[in-house]
Amino acid sequence: MTPSAHPSDFSGAPLFARTVAFCAFTDVAEQARSFDGWDLNYTQISGGLFHGSSSIVSLGGIRLLVEDLDKVILQQGAVPSDRIAVAVPLELEGHARMCGEKSGRDSLHVFSSLPEFEFYSPDRHVLVNVEIEPDKLSTQAMRTLASSLRARTLAPLIPMASEVADNLRDLLRQTLAAAAKNTPVDDVATQDRIELLERTVLYAISEVMTAATPEAGAQAARPTKYWSLVNAVQERLQDASTCPLSIAELCVQLGISRRTAQYAFHDALNLNPIAYLRAVRLNHARRELRLGESVTSAATKWGFWHLSSFAQDYRAMFGELPSATARRYARQAS
Repeated sequence: MTPSAHPSDFSGAPLFARTVAFCAFTDVAEQARSFDGWDLNYTQISGGLFHGSSSIVSLGGIRLLVEDLDKVILQQGAVPSDRIAVAVPLELEGHARMCGEKSGRDSLHVFSSLPEFEFYSPDRHVLVNVEIEPDKLSTQAMRTLASSLRARTLAPLIPMASEVADNLRDLLRQTLAAAAKNTPVDDVATQDRIELLERTVLYAISEVMTAATPEAGAQAARPTKYWSLVNAVQERLQDASTCPLSIAELCVQLGISRRTAQYAFHDALNLNPIAYLRAVRLNHARRELRLGESVTSAATKWGFWHLSSFAQDYRAMFGELPSATARRYARQAS
């Protein structure tokens, strides 16, 4: 689904934000594409038909994207190098990890802090993602400030005091509400209001980012003990030729015991490794179906030799049979 590029409310009156759009999704891959310009991949880990949504507001050099997810998702990707990207949780309930660090509702998630990020998000997830493009901001003062923020070395997570986090959430809610209001068709007034909202958001984010000292960031940046092991597993799961099909094969590949594997996945992901391997392989098979592969080809490529069992596991994970996925994407391609 593609958000409208020229939004209006039901009365037909224009909205003063440059872009206001809402889109609902039942496929995590489609939702990931709502992040314009990002190299982003979503893997659905918990089972059931996915329901998610993105509400997008563009204000000059700032883009707000409210993302709602109802499944456990492994998010992996990279932010364009010319942007600052942070996220403020409105809701974040459950087991969450940002680049291996334990994250929570009162943490500022800095997606642009590293060349690549991994965010293991829980099944109750509503975040306001704030993207800042310094070169597109309205004034030189804002462009200079944003460029200095982009140059800072920051940890993936910045802890906030509860009061600070609540104030930032309230400010973003008010900004989103103000951006959706009707305004007279007056280009000068519209630009003035966009500049005001740019300043409001930029300086609020700046205050949190600049308050984070390098010492505090280093102290907070403590990935879970087993995160490196989980990353090693992830690397093997990306290629069908190295993807382990069982916990026994995984343990042999990594030279670890079954008990170590159990501890690692429970600590890092709150999940047993068998369930995780199955979920990732099912996601790979789903991607093959999107690309036009047959059900048999997609299943066997990722080690699902019993097609009836594959179909049952697939439906439990995605809420539909693999044949339904194949038909839907075949229709879209025709």
